[in-house]
Amino acid sequence: MLPYLSEVQNTSKKYSVVFRGLNYGEGTQDGEFAETHNLSTDQYPCITQRAARIKVKGYDDPSTLHSKGQLLVIDGTDVYYGDTKVGTVKEGKKQTATIGNYIVIFPDKKYYKVPTKPTEDDPDGDPDGEFGDMEKTYSARNLTFKTSSITWTGDQLNFPFKKGDAITITGCTTAENNKEEEIIIRGMADNEITFDENTFTEAKENTEFISFKRSVPDLDFICESNYRLWGTHGNTIYSSKFSDPFNFKVFDGLSSDSYAIEVGSEGEFTGCIPYSSHICFFKENTLHKLYGTKPSNFQLATSNVYGVQSGSERSMQIVNEQLLYKGVGGVYAYTGGVPELISEKFGNKRYSEAVAACDGEKYYLSMKQGDIWNMFTYDVAKNIWLREDDTHAVDMTFYDGKVYFLSEEGGLYYIDKTADRSDIQWGATFCTMHETINERKGYSKFHLRMDLSAGAWIAVDVKTDSDTQWRQVYTTHNEKAKTVSIPIMPTRCDSIDIRLRGKGKCTVKAFIREFTVGSDI
Repeated sequence: MLPYLSEVQNTSKKYSVVFRGLNYGEGTQDGEFAETHNLSTDQYPCITQRAARIKVKGYDDPSTLHSKGQLLVIDGTDVYYGDTKVGTVKEGKKQTATIGNYIVIFPDKKYYKVPTKPTEDDPDGDPDGEFGDMEKTYSARNLTFKTSSITWTGDQLNFPFKKGDAITITGCTTAENNKEEEIIIRGMADNEITFDENTFTEAKENTEFISFKRSVPDLDFICESNYRLWGTHGNTIYSSKFSDPFNFKVFDGLSSDSYAIEVGSEGEFTGCIPYSSHICFFKENTLHKLYGTKPSNFQLATSNVYGVQSGSERSMQIVNEQLLYKGVGGVYAYTGGVPELISEKFGNKRYSEAVAACDGEKYYLSMKQGDIWNMFTYDVAKNIWLREDDTHAVDMTFYDGKVYFLSEEGGLYYIDKTADRSDIQWGATFCTMHETINERKGYSKFHLRMDLSAGAWIAVDVKTDSDTQWRQVYTTHNEKAKTVSIPIMPTRCDSIDIRLRGKGKCTVKAFIREFTVGSDI
C-alpha cells in the first residue's frame, strides 16, 4: 500500500503595491518614490503624467505676477496689465495686493486702478485705468492762512488731495503753520481747503513755496483684509484707513481710522496674509494673530511657532481651508492652532526662496535646494508630494481657473489639464525594495499593467543589491493605444530598485509584487 501524500499548498503570495508619492527620508515603504519626474495624482491611485504647460508670452526680466481682472506683470521696470504697458517702477522684488479696484505695489508705493465697466452707480466707468503714486506732494505759494482754512486767489489750485486725507505742511515762514504731524482735510472748495478749528495762525505766505504731502509708510510685506491695506515695517504693523489704501495717519476716534501697533518679538517680519477671522503676521519663529474689525476692538495674540521662512512669503496659499507656507523646517499647514509640518517626506533636504499657487486641489511649489530649483506639487486631499521638474518660478498666481507662473527664463505659462501631453517625458524611481519581509521568502517577481496612448513609449530599468548602473529589462513603443502587462524578473538579490521612464500619455494602473514563502527553518 502506497503512503498517503497530503496536498501541497501554494506557497506563492501576491500583493498590490500602492503608489504613495515622494519620500526622500528614511523608513520608506513599497510604492513610495525616491524620485519623480513630471508625474501627477490626477488619476490616483494610478500613475499619470502632469498637465501640459502652455506658454502665453515671453518677458525679458520678469519679477512679479498678480491677478485682478487681468494679469499684471512687472518685467524689469515696466508694468503690464494684460498686453498694455501701464507704468514703470524701480527694479527689484515687489509686494502686491488688491484693495477694491486698486492694485498697490511696494516698496515703490505705486498703484494701478484697473479699468472698470459702467454700472448704475458709475455710468461712465473707467475704461482706461490709472497708474500713479500713492504718496502725493504738492507745492504752492501766495496762500492765505486762516485759523481753520487755507485760501488763495486767482485760478483754482490744482490740489491732488481729497477730503479726509491726512497731510503735512512745511515751508511756511510762520513757524506755527508748519505741520510735521499729519492734519486732516475736512473740506474742499474751489479756492479753499478747510481743517479743524484753530489749526493755523492767521498769516499770508506770499513768496515762499509751501509743500503739502500725504505720506505712506515704507511697507516690506502687504496684504488686504476687510477693505484695509495692511503691512509691516521694522517691528510695526500698519493698517490704512477703511476703504482708503492711501491714508495711514487718520486718527479721528472712528471705526474707519488708520491703525498701527508695535510688537516686541525678535526678528524681522517675513510675510502677512488674512486667514479665517484674523490676519497672520509671520516671523520665522513667531506668529502674531490680529483679531477684530475696527481699531477699538483690534487684539493681537502672539504664538512662538514655526513661521514663514525669510524670502518665502510668496509660498503662502490657502487650500481647502488650510494655510500652507514654507517655513525654515519645511512646509507647514496652519488651521488656526499650531502649524503642522506636512513635508516630512523631504527628509533632511532643505529648501529656500519658495513661491507657490493653488488651484483649489493642488499646491504648486517652486523652491531651491542649494543651486537646484524644483517644482513640486502637493495633493492636499491625498497627502501626496510629487516633484515635476527643475522649473524656477519667480512668481505664481491663480487666474481664470488656471495656475499661471513666470519662469526665470522669462516665459509666462499656465497649467492646462485638458491639453495634449504626448511630448511630456516622465519618470518614476521607486524607493529600494528589500527582500526581507517577516516570513522567510524566496525570489520575487513584479508585474506592471498600464495603458499606453498612441505614440507613447516606456522603458523599465532595474538595479539589484550594490549595482551602480541601471539595467534595462523592458521597453515598448506603441503605434496605437493599448494595454500592456510587463513582467519584471530580476536576478536573486536582497534588494531591488525599479525605474520607469517614458514619453507621452501613459497610465500605470497596477504594480503587483509576487514572491514565494519558505519555511521558518
